[in-house]
Amino acid sequence: MDKQLTSDLKSRTPLPDPSRVSVKDVLEDMWGTYRDAVGSLLSELEAAAMAVEAGTDADDNAALIRRLLHSIKGDSGMSGLPDVHDMCHAAESVFEELTDNVEAADMVLRVKDWIEAVINFIETGDIVEEKQQQQVEEKNKLRVLVIDDDTVCRTRLKSILNEFFDVSFAEDGQAGLEEYIKTAEGGEPYDLITLDINMPRMNGHETLAAIRQYEEDHGVSGLDGIKIVMTTSEDDSKQIFKAFRQGCEAYVTKSGMGDKLLDEVAKLGLLKVVKVQKDYAVG
Repeated sequence: MDKQLTSDLKSRTPLPDPSRVSVKDVLEDMWGTYRDAVGSLLSELEAAAMAVEAGTDADDNAALIRRLLHSIKGDSGMSGLPDVHDMCHAAESVFEELTDNVEAADMVLRVKDWIEAVINFIETGDIVEEKQQQQVEEKNKLRVLVIDDDTVCRTRLKSILNEFFDVSFAEDGQAGLEEYIKTAEGGEPYDLITLDINMPRMNGHETLAAIRQYEEDHGVSGLDGIKIVMTTSEDDSKQIFKAFRQGCEAYVTKSGMGDKLLDEVAKLGLLKVVKVQKDYAVG
């Protein structure tokens, strides 16, 4: 289950933009049937949620809400709308946790409104065109491997890079090296690696050296090598010089690294600055 969705539903954080749902797997010949069926279920869901909020037959209507969410989830999964499926799945879980009827009903109504917005977005657009556009965007998205043993750091790096990169993770240097080699040999290499220094099994310096040795052994050199940015808490000059001698392209300390990291990635030619305010786009 998507933990972020669950957290958003519990905290009343704004839900994801309905216009950004994935439509690439929508089954066009099922769309009309799905729209009508789920539209009817959403009407029932609204009525049941309002009844729970008012305390009218709360137990019966709570059971109805569970059934309706489950039905919408199943229909969405079968019709190629995984984002709606995941939203319903998260809502089912949160509904079981909330003990206040008003809060539970409010959460259900928010989900109902969001699903309706998704349906309206798809209904007023061209499914084929939207699918093609999303496929182009996914194809153009770069790939980054974040090698870091710290969960908070991995989450922060994803928040910085996720708009421009398809982000993958490795939790230590050995796992990162193995993932890099696997994708390189599979013909789908990463465009960028961010690499921490202090990690178990194989530290950042060892990982960097091993990657560059692999490239040398396979005839890859100079600008053809993968771009590697060291992202670490170590700001000691000896550590920095050592990393550059081993072949990293940039070195960014983790403290306040948001724009600094994107600046360095832009210097490597992977992003371009499109406004003076430092908005970024895939280069």
